[in-house]
Amino acid sequence: MVKRSRIQRLARRDEKLVIKRIVYLSVISVILAVFLFTLGIPLLGKFSDIVNSIFGKNQTETSIQNTLRAPRLDTLPTATNSAKLSVPGFSEEDTKIDIYLNDEKIGTAGVTGGKFVFDDLSLSDGQNKVFAKAVATSGSESEPSESQNVVLDTKEPTLEVESPTDDQSFSANNRIKVFGKTDKDAQVFANGFLASIDSENNFEVFVPLVEGENKLEIKAVDEAGNSKTVSLKVNFRK
Repeated sequence: MVKRSRIQRLARRDEKLVIKRIVYLSVISVILAVFLFTLGIPLLGKFSDIVNSIFGKNQTETSIQNTLRAPRLDTLPTATNSAKLSVPGFSEEDTKIDIYLNDEKIGTAGVTGGKFVFDDLSLSDGQNKVFAKAVATSGSESEPSESQNVVLDTKEPTLEVESPTDDQSFSANNRIKVFGKTDKDAQVFANGFLASIDSENNFEVFVPLVEGENKLEIKAVDEAGNSKTVSLKVNFRK
């Protein structure tokens, strides 16, 4: 009987401990629930807003940059003898155009009706790389346009007339051959007739003569528009 009574007391004590633990856990759970609803959720919301403001801004800027198309330049001359060049092209509205020369920004043009023109681009002797970028009002930039190379060449082309010589006389055949040497990629004209040029830059062209004195004007023109002229007088007798 004594042993059974002791066991019963121990069981009741354990039962009370279990009940206390359940009560404590319930109270703690209620406190945690109140904290989450009153403070925790707003804090989580603020943290989420901060994260979104950081990453969302970057995503928006990246999206704007990705959707901003690069401007398109009109075809520029491959060579010119003018140190000033006009750079026209097309771009989206509400943008401005930054012009680059040899990877250095040298000016800005406005866009009107989808078109822009940058006037008086100053070229350097030799090769010049030209491209542009569109800039949105937010400050984001497009990818660069396709670059174009323009050579500034102010030297006159080579022109050596080997035949005829000045004051040379001809008879019988009134068509004479004018020939000599010039530069690669140059064109040669004799009294307006276009000469043929071989791989070694030798030119030749046939020119008709009239009775008496004839003036010959042989002119070489290179890609940049530079020219050199040689003037001769020849005589023809039937």
